[in-house]
Amino acid sequence: MSDGLPDLEEPCAVDPAIVEEFQDKGHAVVRSLCSSSEVARWRPVLEAATRRGAWDSRPLAERDTYGRAFLQAGNLWQVDPRIRAFTCSLRFAAVAATLLGVDHVRLYHDQGLLKESGGGRTPWHQDQQYWPLEHDRPVHSLTMWMPLVDISDEVGSLRFASGTHLAGDLAGDLTGPISDESDAKFAALLEQGRFPVESHGGLRAGDASFHAGWTLHSAGENPSDRDRPAMTVIWFADGCRIAAEPTTHQTFDLAIWLDGAPPGSAAGGPLNPRFPA
Repeated sequence: MSDGLPDLEEPCAVDPAIVEEFQDKGHAVVRSLCSSSEVARWRPVLEAATRRGAWDSRPLAERDTYGRAFLQAGNLWQVDPRIRAFTCSLRFAAVAATLLGVDHVRLYHDQGLLKESGGGRTPWHQDQQYWPLEHDRPVHSLTMWMPLVDISDEVGSLRFASGTHLAGDLAGDLTGPISDESDAKFAALLEQGRFPVESHGGLRAGDASFHAGWTLHSAGENPSDRDRPAMTVIWFADGCRIAAEPTTHQTFDLAIWLDGAPPGSAAGGPLNPRFPA
């Protein structure tokens, strides 16, 4: 492809044991989804776009807990045509469809996440709480999280509360943004021991973890002397509907990622291409 960036269209076979793990726990890891050489060539493009588009790039000390977790920038595939080939690659989408057990998925959005040296932990949260999507299937959305450098478990690797993907919204009356308050509520829930907390440990650049929309997850701080860049891509099952009564925070996502589609309508406008087409 242009600029010498690797083509990522070749499908990747997914071990049935990985599919079973995802369906059972709500998370799984696919090792070497990209090769180290592929990531080495993609990383400068993805990392530079994340830094350029970061929503809050103030010094760490001036940010709140969530802001200290990482620099983040979304919809990179819309602002850099080269990144479209990464975000919209058939290789990644095919894995997403296989894990969800559907024939087609639609892109929700991508995000570059850069946990800076000295960056704080990512609070416990459920992504689906902020997504105005509904489906008859209990598990209908997921996120791919791919580090662009080799990481040890202590450098911001994700941690998951297994089984929460089938428990629905665990936030209760908390409807605000990811915060110290929501983190404390989820941490107290996990102390009850109902949901075991697990990690896939250290990852190589190009490995990718996948977690369902309702899977409760967090990440540790970055105590190392180097930044930890990662790229995420989110998909939902084709056939999802816009929530009948979006919450205040879901209306933000509805406007940005779903082109303001009306409640109850089919989810899948021009910002949400379908894979395979």
